[in-house]
Amino acid sequence: MMSNGEIQLCEPAPFLYFENGQMAVTDGASVWLVIVTCEAIKATARPPEMSLRRLVRFAEYYRDLAAAAIRRGEDIEGKVWVTEAAVLSSPRTFGLHSEPISSRRRSPRGIRQEPAHASHGA
Repeated sequence: MMSNGEIQLCEPAPFLYFENGQMAVTDGASVWLVIVTCEAIKATARPPEMSLRRLVRFAEYYRDLAAAAIRRGEDIEGKVWVTEAAVLSSPRTFGLHSEPISSRRRSPRGIRQEPAHASHGA
């Protein structure tokens, strides 16, 4: 059962174990192992990349996804899984420069290039 404390990252620091990322979170009373799947790490931002660097860079984002899963009671024996589906369905409020992979729209830069080019020659 979770206390009313805020979920925070704790020791050990995020690390890779085989194809998944792992990190620990706590509310001060309990500790959960968060397993971030390879597909989730790749789906977090463009370009798709599986690396410790990306796991560490987005650790707070994954912590927030894990905290939401814990609040919903989706932890199993002290483990919480962050999957590609969780990443792709989550709101993009982390304000980082990398574009989320789930963004399927064309970039504004690509849309503006044609009119700018056409008016440049006029």
